[in-house]
Amino acid sequence: MPVASTAKNALMVAISMGMGIGITLATQHWNRQTNQLTNQSPIKQNPSLVSPLLLTGEPWIGREDAPLTIVEFSDFECSYCRRFHQTVLPKLKKEYIESGLVRFIHKDLPLPFHSQAKPAAAAARCAGEQNRYWQMYRALFDQQACLQCKGAKGIALEQELNTAELDRCMSRPTTLALINANVSEAQLHGIRATPTFVIGRTQADNSHSGTIIEGALPWPQFKTMVDQHLTALRGT
Repeated sequence: MPVASTAKNALMVAISMGMGIGITLATQHWNRQTNQLTNQSPIKQNPSLVSPLLLTGEPWIGREDAPLTIVEFSDFECSYCRRFHQTVLPKLKKEYIESGLVRFIHKDLPLPFHSQAKPAAAAARCAGEQNRYWQMYRALFDQQACLQCKGAKGIALEQELNTAELDRCMSRPTTLALINANVSEAQLHGIRATPTFVIGRTQADNSHSGTIIEGALPWPQFKTMVDQHLTALRGT
């Protein structure tokens, strides 16, 4: 009888302990979830520059003395970059670049899993040597779906570029070095997503500092952000 009573008591103690542990674990799990939800910011924390960007030799449009500069890190094979090119950049050009308020600068960030991104970046830069950079920029994004079948050179041929000169330029180590320098610069600042934009005051020394914005924002949000920066510049 005492043995049975002891076993019964031990069983009850084990059940009580199990229930207690279960309640404790459930409470801890709930607290972790609550803390994560409480601490989660609705706005993604973007990286920040550790030093000014270098702009010498990068393709740009707009007035050199525009009050605001926007630097784009982009990949010609990135669908979100294409979305920016198609839905945001034309409006940005019409309302801010052509009016002299914004200077827009491109930097290359070909992602390693996009096999055509680096050749496309090289083709665009080499088209720039024939004063056709932005024409090639547009063509590469407009025909992004054809990059795998035509290749950047095939798209360049349709733009009536001198393909012999283009080939020589694309094969030069210095062309690849410029693209790799952009990639290294992005890595230095923790920029890994495309497109990413750095928006800030235009600086006379051809360097650039500002706020980092990741992702292809819809035009209303992008416009609001540009207006906020311009308003802040007017107040200084």
